[in-house]
Amino acid sequence: MMIGIRAATRADADVVCALIAALSAEEGMVPPALTPALFQRQAFGRKPLFTALLAERQGRVAGLVLLTRGYDSQSAEAGLVVENLYVEPLARRCGVGRALMAACARLAVEEGLGWLSWHARTRNVRAALFYRSLGAQTEGVTLMALSGPALTALSQD
Repeated sequence: MMIGIRAATRADADVVCALIAALSAEEGMVPPALTPALFQRQAFGRKPLFTALLAERQGRVAGLVLLTRGYDSQSAEAGLVVENLYVEPLARRCGVGRALMAACARLAVEEGLGWLSWHARTRNVRAALFYRSLGAQTEGVTLMALSGPALTALSQD
């Protein structure tokens, strides 16, 4: 079955947000704050915050990847960070996830970037198995973040 990968457009805002909401629900998280209006503004504004690619199979959207740019001082190279990867349940194990990740790798190579990275929730065993099947290795790091009141409090120090 043929899988096509294309850049998301402004017109894809509703489907992109629905896929991201499905990912959050599947991972037991609260609904995401990304709305179609925010998607259009943040992905297509003067300084886009991210890139979205869609996978299509049998004439319909079957998956999504959201990418941001990053920099690693250890290697002194820029790269791509996969922020979200989601494949519709009925399209899983059909090559959609691999096609999306391959598109990310091609984009990184075409742009002269040195790496592609992502994070996966520890409890998401299916994701870990999928990423290992691509040849990925687990890095010995702990992802940490500040947001909301904790971010505001630290900014005032």
